[in-house]
Amino acid sequence: MPQNSSYDLMHGSQFAKQYVTDYLKADIPTRLIEYRNGWLLDSGDLPEPAKYLNHEPIALDKWPTIITVVISTGSMEPIGHRRSDPIYRMGYTMRSYVWVRTAGSEQTTTMRDRLVTVVRSALLDRPCLAATDPLDAWNATIETTTMREEFSDLTLLKGDRVMAGGYLGYDLHIDEVVARKDIGTLDEIQFGIDTTDITDTSLDLPADADMFTLLP
Repeated sequence: MPQNSSYDLMHGSQFAKQYVTDYLKADIPTRLIEYRNGWLLDSGDLPEPAKYLNHEPIALDKWPTIITVVISTGSMEPIGHRRSDPIYRMGYTMRSYVWVRTAGSEQTTTMRDRLVTVVRSALLDRPCLAATDPLDAWNATIETTTMREEFSDLTLLKGDRVMAGGYLGYDLHIDEVVARKDIGTLDEIQFGIDTTDITDTSLDLPADADMFTLLP
């Protein structure tokens, strides 16, 4: 995940997609073991992704590959303040792509469908997703009602290999802070008290009679 020295910043789409990428990279390997055991499969039927990316490459060279990108910013809701800086609940419209390649159209389709399901399981696991937050301040959640899946046609490659892909679309919400710049900074305030004798004529004090004159 991109390193930041303070939470009091807007993070933007780069953090949103890297957040999910780091989470999937850490979560998917152990989640695959559970699904292999549950579905009675081996690593050939349900392989571990070889690459996790947060950008769309010109060409794919590792299989399977999971790519997470931001499509748009969907919402920006003010939710409070952190000290004097406003906090916004940012909504990012995301896609996580799953690309596979293997021999045979049926095997490729089945492998793609299985991996998409495992990724779906990871994205819907809110406690695990939130635990990825290194600052425990972003409150990252996925709006489950926005999740959808779409699948590509099969592409025949050289050597009777077949490529297939699918993606999961969803909205990711993260708390972000608008860091307000200081207009001016007062480094130091100095003050003191001088004592002056009351008989000092330079003070120009009113006479006692004037000080206690009753108003009509």
